[in-house]
Amino acid sequence: MQLAPPFSPVVLVVDDNPDILRIMGDVLAPQYRVRVANSGRRALDMLAHDLKPDLILLDVLMPELDGYAILKQLQADARLRDIPVIFLTAKSATEDEEKGLEAGAVDYITKPIRPPIVLARVQTQIERKHARDWLRDQNEVLEFEVARRAAENELILAATAEGVYGVDLSGRFTFVNPAGAAMLGYESAELLGRESHPTLHHSHANGSPNVAAECALAAALTSGVAIHGEQSTFWCKDGSPLPVEYSALPMQRGKQRVGLVVTFTDIRERQRYQAQLERHSNYDDLTGLPNRNLLNDRLSRALTHYQQADRELAVLLISLIRYKDINDTLGRHTGDLLLQEVAGQLSRVSQDADTLARLDGDEFVILASRELTEGTLLQALLDTLSLPYHVNGEEVFVRASIGVAVAPRDGDTADQLIRNASAAAYQSKAAGNGVPRFYASAMNARSLDRLKMAAELRHAVERQQLLLSYQPQLHLHSGAIIGAEALVRWRHPTRGLVPPNEFISLAEDTGMIGDLGEWVLREACSQNMRWRDAGLPDVTVAVNLSARQFEAGNVTELVRSVLDSTGLPAAALELELTESAVMADAEAFVRTTQDLKALGVTLSLDDFGTGYSSLSQLQRLSLDRLKIDQSFVRHLVDQPDSAAIVRAILSLGHILKLAIIAEGVETAAQAELLKAWGCDEFQGFLFSRPVPPEEFAGLLKSRSHWAPNGGSDARFPQGGAIR
Repeated sequence: MQLAPPFSPVVLVVDDNPDILRIMGDVLAPQYRVRVANSGRRALDMLAHDLKPDLILLDVLMPELDGYAILKQLQADARLRDIPVIFLTAKSATEDEEKGLEAGAVDYITKPIRPPIVLARVQTQIERKHARDWLRDQNEVLEFEVARRAAENELILAATAEGVYGVDLSGRFTFVNPAGAAMLGYESAELLGRESHPTLHHSHANGSPNVAAECALAAALTSGVAIHGEQSTFWCKDGSPLPVEYSALPMQRGKQRVGLVVTFTDIRERQRYQAQLERHSNYDDLTGLPNRNLLNDRLSRALTHYQQADRELAVLLISLIRYKDINDTLGRHTGDLLLQEVAGQLSRVSQDADTLARLDGDEFVILASRELTEGTLLQALLDTLSLPYHVNGEEVFVRASIGVAVAPRDGDTADQLIRNASAAAYQSKAAGNGVPRFYASAMNARSLDRLKMAAELRHAVERQQLLLSYQPQLHLHSGAIIGAEALVRWRHPTRGLVPPNEFISLAEDTGMIGDLGEWVLREACSQNMRWRDAGLPDVTVAVNLSARQFEAGNVTELVRSVLDSTGLPAAALELELTESAVMADAEAFVRTTQDLKALGVTLSLDDFGTGYSSLSQLQRLSLDRLKIDQSFVRHLVDQPDSAAIVRAILSLGHILKLAIIAEGVETAAQAELLKAWGCDEFQGFLFSRPVPPEEFAGLLKSRSHWAPNGGSDARFPQGGAIR
């Protein structure tokens, strides 16, 4: 470890964590003399034995004496109270920072430790302390020995490398040292007598006006309040900006305030150096991607974010296969170019992911939601990694192993997840078939099946594998069929008839719900028109709309287009909306329902009572009916709570002048209770399961109905269900 020179500033680090003490020692030792204490008691003992450091880095949370208690004792000691204290903390809440700053701390450094941040903030506070000490000394000189020491001060000002200038109470320059004038491109004599504000700090760094009433230096001159270690922009004679760090102290003669003295330093080189340190510390030089250090930080933040959102985070580790052979055969330069090309392609296909980083050598890591990973991301990665790369005049084919770990089930720390994703990638490489591997074997099978199903679903519409079934909806009092709900099925060539609950969410996650939803809407309207053209009784067909379709923002135009192209009257179409769509953007949802009602279609709120829509939102929606969810209807007879919920929904709906339809009605007892409580309509296995369009046409043609009072119709004795 390189040690600082013997007269370097002294920094005392107080922390009960030996790893933190070691890391801080490694970071600070090249520039500063570092002293460490592993407890608050030890730190106070060291300070009591004539140790007076230039800066103290103090852990907030320690046993016995915490950081706040130690800081309070320091401030009570006249010998120690001027030592700046930076708190070290794992916390990041604003109230914790405010508490520390109010207690007297000058800054916060949050854990985990990032060397560039530590060095920059330590250097800033030490420079501020030196500037304060110097200004304090000079102020004493100006207060007590102005006349006798005037010549000496002139020599000091001329010799110092910092810029120093003074202004009188009107804000006009009274002196400027040579170094300050040179930084600004002036001769000292050019500035004397000029107003400082319009000369030096008339504008902010972005060029916007720095109004004098809002200028910190103008306020300091007016109020007599000192400023320490602020950063701003001064403007040079040629109009160029000069980033500076400055301090300002009231200038007094005896007890009378006569102006302000300002010291400033050109910080351009420091800013460039800090930017380089930050870049080198957090980004890969070859690809420009985040490196392991920044990846760990982002992964830790992502874990917190996804945990709070109750979602799962996937960590994908991509390792190029036989990259070493490419390096050995085509040369290191070609290998580097290949890594840059791969990084570019991975960036393109992972735009919707949280982070893409280069881990080490030929390994890359992507952070993304589990839904995106199992939806489009894995397939996109497989596609792009199967393409040839043209590098340095050579066509290079790249193979890769992909391992996936999912938080929280595969780990809840950055190290665990990267390690487990690496293990899964090793299994993928060992298999030799280019198939991604999930760390959990059970999830591996499920996720790969989901990935395969997503690829097959993309072709379901064009291959005419989708079909609609129609479940009759009946009037509870007359028993007549009044409509049908259109339910999509997928006739898969090997899986058989796939119900919607197995692929609708997949379509939503992969962005296919728009095309699928449009097909369902168009086919249902066309089928209803065919029934009408055949002379069958007029009915309404109900179509479910996904929340994702509302997010696309073109629902009204889509419905208008489908009605125009099929010729179906708007009154013959019912759109079933979900409470999740309301939650996504309530204001937009209200406007959309109003636009849809203007078209003349019927609107219902599906699965009512299972979501979170508020009554205030409900009364703003342009609805015609509520649908009671089958989870309440199923236990209507045997569970008082379900019965109470159903009666409450019925009462609420009728108060809002909405029709009520119950779904999932399977027994006559359920139907009779619903009828007695005033429910208007129902659907369910009591009368019929969803049937093909030709079978539903037969029901309409024979005018089949349900006999509500225990009677029967010609087709369905005792209201028996179609099975």
